[in-house]
Amino acid sequence: MTNQYLRNAVSDYITGTISACEGIRKNLVLLNGPIGCKTYYTFSGVDSVIRRSDLWNLRGNLQLEDAMEDHLLRSQYCVGSARTPATNLRYTDYIFGTGEQLHRALNDFFAERSYNLFTVIQTPGTSLLGEALEPELNEISKEFGIPHLFIESPVPSENSMIGYDETTVRLMELLCSQSIVRKKSADTPKVNIFGFDAHEKFPEGGLKEITRLLNLCNIEVHAAVGINCSLEDFSTISQADASIVLCPERCKKTAEYLRTRLNMPVYETGGMPIGFDLTEEFVRGVSSFLETDCSKALDDIEQHRARAFYYIAHFMGNSGFPRDLRYAAEGEPSVLRGYVDFLSGYLGIKPKAIHPLYTQCHTEDLIRKKLQELHCEDALEQDFSKVNNVLLLAGANTIVELNTYSDNIFGIETANPGSGYIHVIPKTYIGCEGALYLLEQVLNGTKLLRAWN
Repeated sequence: MTNQYLRNAVSDYITGTISACEGIRKNLVLLNGPIGCKTYYTFSGVDSVIRRSDLWNLRGNLQLEDAMEDHLLRSQYCVGSARTPATNLRYTDYIFGTGEQLHRALNDFFAERSYNLFTVIQTPGTSLLGEALEPELNEISKEFGIPHLFIESPVPSENSMIGYDETTVRLMELLCSQSIVRKKSADTPKVNIFGFDAHEKFPEGGLKEITRLLNLCNIEVHAAVGINCSLEDFSTISQADASIVLCPERCKKTAEYLRTRLNMPVYETGGMPIGFDLTEEFVRGVSSFLETDCSKALDDIEQHRARAFYYIAHFMGNSGFPRDLRYAAEGEPSVLRGYVDFLSGYLGIKPKAIHPLYTQCHTEDLIRKKLQELHCEDALEQDFSKVNNVLLLAGANTIVELNTYSDNIFGIETANPGSGYIHVIPKTYIGCEGALYLLEQVLNGTKLLRAWN
C-alpha cells in the first residue's frame, strides 16, 4: 500500500469498491463501521466527483436553506459530508453486534431519500466480528423493495484498481440479465464504456470527449459504467452491441465477465487515448471493430493537431527550443503510456523518471514497451524522489512532497487527491481536447521552470 519513495499511501481496495458503487446513480453506499473510517474515503476523490449526492436532492429545486436544514447531512452518519456515510459504530455495537445500528441508519436514509440500490461495505475492523448480516439485509431489501449488494470482507492490502474491477463484476452479477438475445443495431452501434472512475481526475470531461469522438464515428454510448451511470443503463449493459475497455487495470475481470457470461464483443484499447496519435489509433480501431466510418473523427483530430502546431510554433519561434527540459510521471501503467507517447513521441521531451503504480494488476509491460519503443527505458530505473527541473505529472500529494526536497518543479495534477483548485469547466487529458489542455500545461510549465533562458 505504501509507495516505496513517498510517504503517501496508494489507494486501497475499499477505495475502488466505493468508486465502483458510487458510479451508479441513486445508489446509497454505506460503510458499516465507525465514523472515522469514512474520512479518507469521503475526501480522497472529492475534487472530481460528478455524482450528485441524493442527500442534496431536496424538495425538487435545490435551495440553500434546504441544504442547511438537511438533518441527514448533519446526522451522525454523514457529519457534514454527503459522500460515503458510515453507520457510526461505537461502544456496545462491538459487543452485541452491528445489526441494530445498521438497520437504524438505513431506515433514516430510506425515510428521507429515494434510492434504487443500496450497498453496505464492511470496514476491516467490522469484518473481524464475523456477523451474518446478509439475512438481515435481505429483509431490509424486501421491506423497502430495493436490491442491495453486501461487501462482507474487503481486502485492504490490495489496491483500488483490483477493488474497482472485482466490485464491478459483483454489480453485474447482481443487476445484469445474462439471458438477453442481442440484436445488432442497424445504423448506429451502441457501446458500453468501461474504465472510467468517478473519483479519478476529470472523469466528466473525459467521458464528454470520448462520447464526442464516438459520435463522430457514428457510434452511440449506451452506458458509461462507473461514472454517474443510471441503474437502468447499468442493468441493460448486455443490450449494447459491444463494450469498450479504456483502462485495463480496472477491467481485467470485467472484460472476462463480459465475454464469457454476457457473450459480448469487447474492444480493449490498451489504455486511455491520450495525445493525438493514440486518439487516432483509438478511433480507427473502434471504427474497424464496429464497421463504422471514422473519417469525421480523423478530420477533427487533424484540426486539433493544427491548433496545437500553431501554439508550439509560436512559442518555439519566439523563444527557441527549451534547454534541459524533462518530465517525471506516476500513475497507472496504461495511463502513463499515453503521457509518454504524447510528451516524448509527439513533443520530443525526454522522461527523467517514470513510476508505475498499481503494478499488482500486471500491466506494467504497457509502459515498459512504450519506453523501449522511444529508447527511454532507463527512466523506469531513476529515483523518483530526486528529480529536479522537471514537469511533474502526478497527484497533489506527490507534487507537494517532491517540492519539499527537489528544485524547480512544475506540477501538473493528473490524479487525485487534488490541491483544492476548483475546476468549474469540465476538463480532460483524454482525446483531442485533452491533448490541447496538456499542451497548455506544458507550455506554461516550461515558462515557470525557466526552461527558456
